[in-house]
Amino acid sequence: MANSHQQSGTYLFEKGKTYYNNQDYETALLYFVQAHKAGHVGSQICVAEIYYHGLGAETDYSTALFWYKLAGENGNVDAQRMVGVIYYDEKVGGIPDYQQAMEWLYKSAEKGDSEAHTLIGLMHFRGNGTTKNFKESFYTIGAIYLLGGYGVDRDFDLAETSLMRGVDKQTPSSIFGMGELYGFRCDSKQSWEEAFKWCMNAAEYNQCDAQHFLGEMHRNGFGCKKDYKLAMDWYKKAEENGYVEGIVSIGRMHHYGYGVPVNYIEAMRKYRKAGNRGSALNGVGLLYQSGLGVIQSHSTAILYFEKAANMGYHYGDVSNSLGDIYKKGYGRDVNLEAAFEYYSKSANLFYQDGMLNLGLMYMESLGTEVNRDLALYWLQRADLFGKEEAKKYIDKIAINSTQVTQIVHVEEDMQLSIREKRLQNAPLISIKELAIMMIRNKLKKAMNNKLKDSDEKVTAQDKKPEPKSFFHVEGEKEVKNLQFSFMSKEQRKESEPKIK
Repeated sequence: MANSHQQSGTYLFEKGKTYYNNQDYETALLYFVQAHKAGHVGSQICVAEIYYHGLGAETDYSTALFWYKLAGENGNVDAQRMVGVIYYDEKVGGIPDYQQAMEWLYKSAEKGDSEAHTLIGLMHFRGNGTTKNFKESFYTIGAIYLLGGYGVDRDFDLAETSLMRGVDKQTPSSIFGMGELYGFRCDSKQSWEEAFKWCMNAAEYNQCDAQHFLGEMHRNGFGCKKDYKLAMDWYKKAEENGYVEGIVSIGRMHHYGYGVPVNYIEAMRKYRKAGNRGSALNGVGLLYQSGLGVIQSHSTAILYFEKAANMGYHYGDVSNSLGDIYKKGYGRDVNLEAAFEYYSKSANLFYQDGMLNLGLMYMESLGTEVNRDLALYWLQRADLFGKEEAKKYIDKIAINSTQVTQIVHVEEDMQLSIREKRLQNAPLISIKELAIMMIRNKLKKAMNNKLKDSDEKVTAQDKKPEPKSFFHVEGEKEVKNLQFSFMSKEQRKESEPKIK
């Protein structure tokens, strides 16, 4: 007869996870159900996930809803959101139940779940089950324009317009959104200092997204002095307010030793506590990938990465991890085209490692054609987001640049005018910092010689096509925008300007 420990809910739950990770979902389901009967609350959402995703059996939304509700009633934020999603998406009964969806989404949003908050905003904007309320939707609309998606292109100015309407009504989420916008935008208005101010303002309302973001800013030194202790304090405040990402970030502090001794066991504990969040699953996967505190297993790491990627919400860190899998052949055949696509997703979700890796792919012609301009753009974005390693690659490209004939030698005010009037909607790097500071300082003599040569008349037959730079001027012709990395590979090929 098994002892009391073996019969405990925790033991049964861990057995279930082992079978789940080995993709034996039928056996895992049996253990999870037994763990639930033994009083293990965390097993309930696992049962729900198996039925919702049809793992080992056909999808059964009604049964998934039953188990999500059990987990949600016990305080699981992800389960609360999923109950709302099922009611919203007509998964049961064939018709939406917006009232139930709103009630459950609010339970999740009140604990800091940004995905639930986004869906609530859309419901208010569309009037789904409620009177149209644009005040509630300003943050959501702003976030959509910031990130792109939901049928709209990324547009920082429209994001700002929407968010400021919420700010005028003193909506904390919109105040935080302005901080997020100033940090993430890719134009001349980008400013970590302004982002810090807005987030501090939002934090005064006890806004947990802002509390977590302030932790990120203190950890990286964005708009403030790098301070791991203050970062941990802000993460803890977010966790106390029920913000799950705060838990994940505390785990990350222990994982990498930011201000605390490296402790893989504590990191794993925090990641597990955060549950089925994409970033938490990614953290667990990284520990398995490197064998940190656990037996190394690339196959187990891939299971966690892919589960996170299939959750319906995009995480930059998850896409970067999958990019590493295909670039470095961790448990999968090397596939540079797949790696490039994952790094592109990661970079466009503002993840600094993804930005660095995408820049290197463009620089080294891995999975795509070589493009020094886009390499420089993404490497500088990575540098802006705290990746010190990016600097050496930026310098390398600058030193080896053959594009100095295309650097426009004009005063700073003219350059700013070009940026504002011609390229205001483009995801530009800082021309002032890159083109002026780096290229001119390092290649001044070469540039002067090249510019003199370029003044000589040449026939169209003799003139050789030159690689485009970030901005290109021929006489009075307009500047051509080459930053189209947010497009698909096919769109990039179709949209690329022809070299005359």
